[in-house]
Amino acid sequence: MRAARPAPFSSRCRSLANSDVVREIYELARRADHRELRTHLHDDVTWQPAREDAWRACTGADEVVKTLLWRSSANRLRPGEMLELGGLVFVQLRGKRLERIGAKGFIPRLFQVIAIREGKVVSIKDYAKRTEALEAAGVKL
Repeated sequence: MRAARPAPFSSRCRSLANSDVVREIYELARRADHRELRTHLHDDVTWQPAREDAWRACTGADEVVKTLLWRSSANRLRPGEMLELGGLVFVQLRGKRLERIGAKGFIPRLFQVIAIREGKVVSIKDYAKRTEALEAAGVKL
């Protein structure tokens, strides 16, 4: 008989900091745990690309789950630097072939502003430039 696996951290502790929610969704995507990943997203969540021609924007939790699973696998996405700004989290993503999904520069970098409400993701917006992402998050430069 197999021992029961402990519940994921998010199931044991619902009061995660917003940056912990972001780390958790990327970890769940890397492990392809789509059921647990879905519980961290609002039903009407949206995900906007950095460029309109990079890929089609996602509307709804099911599309966002599929895209997170695909991008986590194909691009090995993981959060790097994070900055919590109230209900928003600024994230610099790390991964492979980021230029294919909208990153720019000699060393392609991709940034996100993720909005979180009640411990669940409500929107994700990709940015090719750090300054654009920080300004969108309300940081005065």
